[in-house]
Amino acid sequence: MPTTENTTTRKLKAEIKSQANSISALRSRISELVDEIHILNSDIARFKSEVADDIRMVIEKFEQQRK
Repeated sequence: MPTTENTTTRKLKAEIKSQANSISALRSRISELVDEIHILNSDIARFKSEVADDIRMVIEKFEQQRK
């Protein structure tokens, strides 16, 4: 006996396909955001290091002038 898909089954399959597409898009966006977070963390670390170097240089010049 051949089986036929009823309307409910077709709607459910369409919904599953739609959800799979949405999940795929969300996974892609999450991956992009993770990459951006890593870049931001790297930039912040570099910025902190450069600011610390600048402050160190200012303090050294200040101390040299006091002598």
